[in-house]
This record gives sequence, structure tokens and C-alpha cells, in this order.
Amino acid sequence: MSPFTRLAPARLGMLLTVLGSVVLAALALLPLRGPDPAAADSPADRFSAGRAQAHVERVAAEPRPMGSAANAEVREYLAGRLRALGLRTEVERATAADSFPDHASVVGRAVNVRATLPGTEGEGRVLIVAHYDSVFTGPGATDDGMGVATLLETARALTSSPAPRNTVEFLLTDGEEPGSLGAKAFTDSAAAGDPRRTVILNLEARGTTGPVVMFETGDDNAAFVRSLSDDTPFVTSVSDEIYRLLPNDTDMTVFEKAGFTGMNFAVVGGSARYDTELDDLSAQRRETLQDMGSTVLAAARDLAGRDISPSGAGSSTYFTVFGLLVSYPQWLSTVLAALAVGAVAAVLVRARRRGALRPRGLALAAGTLPLPLAGAAVVGYLGWTALVAFRPHYAAFTFGDPYRPGPSVAGLVVLTVAACLCWLLWTRRRTDAFAVSAAVLCWFAALALMTAVVLPGASYLFLWPALAGTAGLAVATGVGEESFWRLPSLGAAAVPALVLFVPLTAVLFPTVGLAFGSAALVVVALLLLPLLPALAPLPRRRTVPVTVTALALAGAALVGVGGARDGVDRDHPAQVGLFYVQDADAGTASWYSAADSGMPWVDRYTRGAKSSAEREVPALISPGGYRRGPAEGGRAPVPEAEVTGRRDLGGGVREVRLRLTSDTAATALSLYADTRGTRLLDVTVEGRRLPGGQNRPTSAPWKWGCHLVAPAGGYDVVLRLRGDAPMPVRLLAYAADVPSAALTSPRPDTIVWTASGFGQSIGIRTVDL
Repeated sequence: MSPFTRLAPARLGMLLTVLGSVVLAALALLPLRGPDPAAADSPADRFSAGRAQAHVERVAAEPRPMGSAANAEVREYLAGRLRALGLRTEVERATAADSFPDHASVVGRAVNVRATLPGTEGEGRVLIVAHYDSVFTGPGATDDGMGVATLLETARALTSSPAPRNTVEFLLTDGEEPGSLGAKAFTDSAAAGDPRRTVILNLEARGTTGPVVMFETGDDNAAFVRSLSDDTPFVTSVSDEIYRLLPNDTDMTVFEKAGFTGMNFAVVGGSARYDTELDDLSAQRRETLQDMGSTVLAAARDLAGRDISPSGAGSSTYFTVFGLLVSYPQWLSTVLAALAVGAVAAVLVRARRRGALRPRGLALAAGTLPLPLAGAAVVGYLGWTALVAFRPHYAAFTFGDPYRPGPSVAGLVVLTVAACLCWLLWTRRRTDAFAVSAAVLCWFAALALMTAVVLPGASYLFLWPALAGTAGLAVATGVGEESFWRLPSLGAAAVPALVLFVPLTAVLFPTVGLAFGSAALVVVALLLLPLLPALAPLPRRRTVPVTVTALALAGAALVGVGGARDGVDRDHPAQVGLFYVQDADAGTASWYSAADSGMPWVDRYTRGAKSSAEREVPALISPGGYRRGPAEGGRAPVPEAEVTGRRDLGGGVREVRLRLTSDTAATALSLYADTRGTRLLDVTVEGRRLPGGQNRPTSAPWKWGCHLVAPAGGYDVVLRLRGDAPMPVRLLAYAADVPSAALTSPRPDTIVWTASGFGQSIGIRTVDL
């Protein structure tokens, strides 16, 4: 009898295992639905999305970038609302600056709003943070209007309750979008207080809809993660590990650099509208607002009512199971992973002695197990490539999903299932279900131990399936091949795998987007692998190959349907970038665009092959380069530099003082220095010193750069140079849109500016210092 030939009891076990897995996966997804929004007349001590929505509508009426009149109006409204609650409220102004290893420095005049709810006796502090500025192009209803509204409604609910034990502070930061300048101004000030007794709750958005995710914690999170138990959002320490590896920044990044710790909350669904003009009130959802508010209020209440001393508490592994928080010390992951490895080894030895395991079959299954994972990655890559070829405007959605990704995601998942079944079909001709299950456990136990050392927050994903699968394999060793319990036992690892991986996958897809869907599909393959041994009784002959082929065709069809239905219209516009650049030295104007949108309106302005633009326009740094074209009419703000002083400091060092302005209103100024012939020691902007040298890894001459945000009134800049040779400096001034006079036709309503390369006017001037 073939090892894969099964009698009716075994096939019944397979059927029940598959049905049970479907039910389990559905139950695991239920907590992601979130709460219903509470009405405006809800009890005073509760968070109400109905009440908070009024703040969103007031804050997100129009774009409010740093330094704008709308920004100032919103700030006055926020300060007034906090004062009306009886909170001691201060408006704090400061010039803030920050430097980065491989990026231009940023400087700006930030205006924060801070309010305090004094504690009764505790020495700790809960600091709730949201930023009230938005991007130039959009009103920011969710980024970060939702966070601002959550902060205000949380403050109202806390003031409606008895005074907390610990002090609760509310910080509304300015200038998060250009570089977390408000957060930097706060951490540089005396108001920052003691990081060792402070827990930050930072409220952000990377999308517009869906569940709220607590995606990042700081050090010593064991002291405060359990505060999420009363109203638990989706949390996973995997996201914390991943986020640490990414270049993304929020205000929380600045706080962590200053020694603070805490939790970062965000919305990740509906990212197509993120940081665009489409992030308006129509995109914002009250159920999402309620989810964030209920979560933050519950966490703030818990933290405000007990001792807070994060310092030295250590880190924890944490995740949600059916909406419940699971948390344990991170060191325990290493201990349990080592035990899992030992347990798997012991069960395999026992199975070998009993004749249930053939070493050759185990080696074959374990050696080829990476194939379905690689297949899933290939499916993601080819799927995205095909979608972009069919829908060129998809190329703009590199950091998020397009508007309607559902059918395409479903198709890619189905194709991944087909890839995993192909591996099962190939493997089952050469070994048996026991060997497949043992191979999966070997890999999961090894991954649990490896991640416990390298990425400890991710170890639980492999640890619990390995432990459950070991128990199941032990049971399967003692029952006959025809037993009803054999296949469910071999698939025991699938139970925790489904519970842990399914909600993670549901959140991961909108987080990484279709462009990086390969990563999410590898996770899908990982959750399917423990289930494959239970599919051993599938018929050997034509039925399964036909089924796999049908799945592959259905998956490809779904991807095609997804691309076909997600066309460009007024409600789902293409996203493009277009820059109008005026060179004041040469007296010329040009268009630049990095977009491959296939939109004729953009193509009429730029043409030809892409090439780097950094030598001419240092701010344009898209890795793929830019198409260019001549521009006529229109005008950009032109930067102006007045040398207000020169000094010889001795030792070959000289000082040059500049007053930087623009001839018309500008949203920002930039200074880029050619440091090849003269060494730039440092730059001081209104008392804030920036390191010199080189901060831009570029082949262009402009190796050092600095952005000056909201330059109304100009900036005073002091440069210290070593060397007598003149140092060329390229100055840029920006406006928030392209000049309508230079357009041959208005921008159609089927096009919006993309978040990463929106329409701007840039004026350029070069001076020698």
C-alpha cells in the first residue's frame, strides 16, 4: 500500500481538519473588525467617536502645513479646547534642527501645544502625542487629524473622571511631516522631563481605514505593554522588529533617540489616500477613530493609575490571540525555542525507532521545503510586475496599496496555495505525510531558535506551531496509519499557525502593499505548510493536478480582474509627480517627472529616457531618475542670499554669514554645498549647530544639504569653512504647486499629486562663498 493511500476514516479526518482550519481562520480575523462608533451622547467618561468627529472636521478643513495660516488657526483652536477643559496649556515656540547620517539636515521654527493634567501622588508621567500639521497637498483627516481628535477626546474623558495618580500630558507637535521638528524641539527643552519615568503614547496614521495597530514599542516595553489588556488593538512584536529595520520615521523616533520609550499607534488600511489630497473627511472612518480612541484611553487610564518605571523593566514578546493580549519576557522565547528544538529531536528519534519515520524521506522534505516559500515570493513579484504592465499608474503606489486591491490580493493568495500544493504533489510521490510534518517541525523549531536570537519579537510565530506540532507528531507516532486521528495529529501545528499568522497576514498586506506583496505571500506560505500533511489523502491521479491547475487559473483570473476593475476615474485618480524648475542663473525653466503613470497629461510635459537630476536639482533624488522637458510661462520662488559678514578665524578656517530668503513666499528653502574643494566644518542656523562634512551619499557635487522649513522672514545661517577656494552653494526655494500659467491645460480630475513626488515649483540659484 502506498504511504499516501488512505481509507475513509483518514479522509474524514482530512476533511474535518480542513473545515476546522477555515473556521479557525475566520474566528482569528473577527477581532480586526473593531468597535462600533460611540454616539455623541455617550457617558462622559467614555471615548466617543461622535464627539471626536467634530474635532476632525474642524482640524481637517484644509491643508495645514508648518508655517501656514491654516496651521496657526488650528493651533489656536487646539489650545482653546485644552484650556476649556481646565488644563494648564502652553504654546511653546522654538527653532529645532535635526541631522541624519545619509540625508540632508532639517531646520524649522516649530510651535507646539502642551497641556497638563496633574497627578495626585504618582511620580510617573503619561505623555500622549499627536502632530497637528499636515502635508501641503492634503487636509490630513487621518494623518494626523484622527490622532489630534483622539488626543482631545481622551483629554476630555480623563478630565471627566477622578484625578489620575500620575501626571498625564498632552503634546500636539508641529512640523512632523518635514522632519519631526516639533518633537525635536520638545526633547531639546526642559519640558521634556525625565525619560525614565515617562511612557509615550504616539498617535499616527499611515492609511485611512481599518483596525488600529500598535506597531512599535520602545525599550523596556515589559513595563507598559500590558496596559493594552483592557481594550486590546492588534499588536504583534513582529511589527516592532520589522519597523526597527526600516528607514521610516515618526515623532516616536525622535523620542526614542532622546531616551524615551512608549507605544506607537497607527492605521494602515486605505493607504492609497495617505498623504494626498484624498486624505479628507470622506476617507476618514468613525469606527477607526473609535478603535484608536478606545485603545488609547484605556491604556492611558491604566498607566496613569499605577507606578510607571520603564527603566530596567526589560523587553517582552507580545501578540493578540482572538483579541486577547499575550505577553511574556523576551528571554523566555530563547528558553522555549531551545526546548522546542530538543522536543522535536526527541520525537524524531522516537519515531525513527518505531519505524514511523524514514530519514531519507525527512531529508528530502526538509531540503525542498524552501521551494514553496520561494514560489510564493515569485508569485508576488510576477503578480506586481504584471499589474504594473497593465496599469502603469500602479507604479506610484510603491509604499502602499492601490485603491481596490482586494481581488488582486485574493488571486495572489490562491496562486500561493497552488504553489504549496504543487510542492506537496511532488513530495508525496517520494515520501509520506509523517516525513512532511516532521520536516515542517524541523524548520519551525530552527526558525524559532534563530529568531529568538536575531529577532526575538518574531520567535513566537514559529515557537508555538513547533510545540503544538511536536505534541501532534508524538500522538501520530502511536496510532496506526488508518486511524482517524493520524492526520489531525500531523496537522496539529496548523492550529497555532492559523491563529497567529492569519491576522498578521491580514494586516501585513495593506502595510507593505502589492508592490512588496512577496513578503506577505511568504507569510501565507508559512501558515499553509503545517496544514499540508493533513492533505495527504487527496486522490493521487487526475483529480489533484486538475484542482491545482484550476486554482492557478482562478488565481491568475482574480489578479486580472483586480487590475481590470481598478482603473482611473475621479474617485480613484492616478497619482503622479511633476516639478516645475526655474534656474535663475541660466534664465531657463524645465519640467521634471519621475512618474511612469502612462497618463498623457504628464507625458506632454516630459519626454525621453530617465536620467539623474541631482547635479542640476539636488532635491530630486528618485533612484530611477527623471524625464525632462522645457517649460514656458509660470514662475517659481527664487532664493536669495545676502552675505552679512565674513571672518578669518585663523588656522585656515573662515566664517561666512548669510541671510537666506526668497523673492516671493516659499514653503521651504534648501542649501546644498559642493564640498570637493573646500571643507565644510559645520553650519549654524539661528543658534542650532549642524555637523558639516558630507551627509548625502550622491555622485553629484552637492555632498552636504540642509532644508529650512517655513522660511517666512528668512533664516540666518553661519558656515565655517576650511580652505581658501570658493565653495559653490546651490540654493533652492519651493512653492507647494506648479504654476498654472506654465500648464497647457489644467490638471484633470483623474489625477492627484503623489505623496512622495507631488507637484512643486522649485527656484534655483548658485552662489560662491
